[in-house]
Amino acid sequence: MLITKKRPQGNTYPQITQGPINSYPDFLNFFRGGHTIDDNLGAHTIQDTMQYTMFSTAIASGHLTKLKNMAVPDEFLADIFLTETGSELTQAVLDRKFCEIAVAEARKSVAEDDGQQHPFVGAVVVKDGNVLATGYRGETGDGRHAEFCALKKINDDVENVDLSGCTVYTTLEPCSKRTSPNKTACATRLINAKVARVVYGMADKDESVYGHVSLVEADIDVGLFPRDLIQGLVALNKKWSDTRRRPEVAPPPNDTSPLANVSYYKAGTPMTDNIHLFVRPPKDASGFFTIEDAIRTVLAWGRTLEDIAVKWRQIDDQKVIVEGLQHQSSGSSHRLLTLL
Repeated sequence: MLITKKRPQGNTYPQITQGPINSYPDFLNFFRGGHTIDDNLGAHTIQDTMQYTMFSTAIASGHLTKLKNMAVPDEFLADIFLTETGSELTQAVLDRKFCEIAVAEARKSVAEDDGQQHPFVGAVVVKDGNVLATGYRGETGDGRHAEFCALKKINDDVENVDLSGCTVYTTLEPCSKRTSPNKTACATRLINAKVARVVYGMADKDESVYGHVSLVEADIDVGLFPRDLIQGLVALNKKWSDTRRRPEVAPPPNDTSPLANVSYYKAGTPMTDNIHLFVRPPKDASGFFTIEDAIRTVLAWGRTLEDIAVKWRQIDDQKVIVEGLQHQSSGSSHRLLTLL
């Protein structure tokens, strides 16, 4: 803490010997944001301490800088600041410490009893080097995400948590949308809370997750866990991760009358080379609409008429614009025609 006014007579000023000695990075971090100390560094009793040894090393290495305290000029005080180089050094060490805490939280995760695989996720909220809250998936309720559980400990009204100046460490890329429309995605929640920085472990393989991009677009600093911790998380979550982004398996062709058809040809080629495509409806409500060629190969499929109309237009653009084919003939039912 920087001292900006003189203390009453008889009150002592902070001493460098109050700095931590458990590690050099922790000692440097003691001066994050600036710290005023009694400038009695020439005293033998001070120079014989571990703090003085680390202080001398930090000054020589450019990790700390010392300036005279100008707020109280008639006192023998010094303002000590962490330099950018020192900050980078301490941040790497602190990041690992909090990442390891998040991994430990992840291992406590409680999966929903629904027969499906769920990820192990832990989160830690940190401000000025101090842990404000931790959380793990399912800690405060079935299916609740780790970030939500951590934030709820800060403020029971999770929609109004202030994370200004905070770093959130989470073992999995924050989600960008929830299956329930009444739930807020973790990336959105962190952005709304004005988090300063997010450090995460493994990326989510699900193509619907874009938490990293959302955070970057919101001008939030994003970092990654150390490589070895990421690999540990990949191993921990392998069963769940293997269920994400599986290759789609085409449904069987539909033995139904087509709703739409089109034929394409290329100038100068025989009619036998023409390409014929058909949109066929499902046999029942559980099936898919399909786009099939003349030999019943399924090229695309969708659950709704709207879905298949989008894919029909995409294929048509590919054939006409990219491949340079021309329409020989086409036809659509009234329902599909209104969507094309």
